[in-house]
Amino acid sequence: MRSMEQIQSDIAALEAARARLRAKIETENRSANQQETKLIRDIENALHNLKSESPAPETLAQGSLLNRGGGAVLDKDVMAFQDSQGNTIEAFSNTRQFAALNKSEEVGPGSLGKIIRAKVLGDPAGLNSHEIKALGESVGSAGGWLVSPALSGYVIDLARNKSCVLLAGGWTLPMSTEELTLVKILSDPTAYWVAEHAKITESEGTFGPIKLKAMVVGCLVRVSRALLEDSPNIGQVIENQIGAALGLEIDRSSLLADGVNAPKGLLHCADINTYSMGANGAALTNYDPFSYAVQYVSEDNGEATAVIMAPRTGGSLDRLKEATTNAPLTPPPSFQALTKFQTNQIPINQTQGTSHVASSAFVGDYKNIVIGMRKQLTLDVALSGVGSGAVDVFSSVEALIRGYLRIDVAVLREDHFTWIKGIL
Repeated sequence: MRSMEQIQSDIAALEAARARLRAKIETENRSANQQETKLIRDIENALHNLKSESPAPETLAQGSLLNRGGGAVLDKDVMAFQDSQGNTIEAFSNTRQFAALNKSEEVGPGSLGKIIRAKVLGDPAGLNSHEIKALGESVGSAGGWLVSPALSGYVIDLARNKSCVLLAGGWTLPMSTEELTLVKILSDPTAYWVAEHAKITESEGTFGPIKLKAMVVGCLVRVSRALLEDSPNIGQVIENQIGAALGLEIDRSSLLADGVNAPKGLLHCADINTYSMGANGAALTNYDPFSYAVQYVSEDNGEATAVIMAPRTGGSLDRLKEATTNAPLTPPPSFQALTKFQTNQIPINQTQGTSHVASSAFVGDYKNIVIGMRKQLTLDVALSGVGSGAVDVFSSVEALIRGYLRIDVAVLREDHFTWIKGIL
């Protein structure tokens, strides 16, 4: 069976050929001759057959907005992109688990934690045969332990499930290479009404490359060997800690990172819409900033679906009151329609004029954020050496556990987001 991309490409080619033929006839101010009439009929029959092979209308309708961002929706959990070589790459929503991509290994949640404990203590007791096999394989050239794909999948899923950006609709794109170039749409074409025999004004959407380059994001955990010996479940606690730390950093980088040795987040996107709370910032007194934020996205042909903010901002909104009755202030429909997320990765000490206690909120269509992610997790266990506390783990009978991934962030349509800045 041919792929959706092949079918859509054939449809586009036939529609272009039909348009050229009709334009030629109109330019010559005549009716189609017998041969041209037959050719147009053959093209339309071929189009009918091809469209019967393409996805159901509701699937295409669901993907229409995303198509403007550069990807085509295959189903509600999968979006297909074309790289610069024309290869199709699939990105996944947060409901599609990485662990499910590697069903060949009989490992599950907690397996990595048990293996970490066994590596530190040198004691494989309690491991099943698959965990013992994973314990002894895939040692990297620098000594790091390349976690098997299935185990990597569980930790990556832990990180994804802690990320507000991904929960808000962002996609995860598994990267099989260090660098990956996608095509994103910068602006949409314009449609025009025309009189009979008149020409349609030409307009083109503009496109641009967006390059994903896998960069290192990791965390370092110090753990007591005595605690590992006495607490059989401590390995799973460490596994959860690593997953949570990586998930929070995905949020921070997607929203705030400046692109220097890190991804470029929404805060530093040149085309993002902005709403300022004033030269020196201001406290929220109503929902107007969020109403304007949704409006700005709509004016750029987007549809804002979620807002991510600091917990302080969320609390301030909860406490808004009617001026006369002191009853809770009713949010407008535009705000009610947004899915709300709060993360402490958005700081409350940003500078806005003379204020140094400002914060931000980001309103937009988070389906336009793609997290490129290498599927392999790397772990290192050090039984000697100095950690961040300047204490040698050998003398303190501890171990250092380092886990890291390589990711990057792509914002497909920057103007489908609004940054509300200066919230006090």
